[in-house]
Amino acid sequence: MSDTRTTAPVRPRRATLRALGLWLVLVAAVLTGAASTASADEGSPAVSPVGTWTTAVTIGTGPDAVTSTSHFTFAADHTLTTDGAPGPDGKPQYPGTGYWTARPDGSFAFSITHGGPDVADGGGTYPGTVYAVHQGRVCGDTFTTTAVAFTVVEKTGARLGPITVSARGTRTP
Repeated sequence: MSDTRTTAPVRPRRATLRALGLWLVLVAAVLTGAASTASADEGSPAVSPVGTWTTAVTIGTGPDAVTSTSHFTFAADHTLTTDGAPGPDGKPQYPGTGYWTARPDGSFAFSITHGGPDVADGGGTYPGTVYAVHQGRVCGDTFTTTAVAFTVVEKTGARLGPITVSARGTRTP
């Protein structure tokens, strides 16, 4: 007689396999994200937005689009500031803040929030606080983005948007 036993194979339950698969996907995502972040932070300055940029921001499309120029500063800690477009007196108005992220291939995104006037000025500036999310690409000493923005009128809580926005920045020496 042989000393082998006949036993039914043990099969893991589907829920266990799904949990294991989900866990592996999460680990891979974390490791990939950490590698991407490290590469972006240590990557060549040609694809990093870190620095100050003179940026033309166009609100809207077509013949009614309005363009203004301001300075955007992308810090190494992934924060972003802008002085805002110059007002009638030439001084910057509506400064903003936000956060950015980038990939080694030059693609990047940022979110920005800034105040606006209390009432519409007829020149493309909407009243209230502006919230925008930009996506684009850094290529050498320029970047281009497109964005969708919304404005919240603080007095009434009304939301305006979506508003199409585009930007083109040139690195400031």
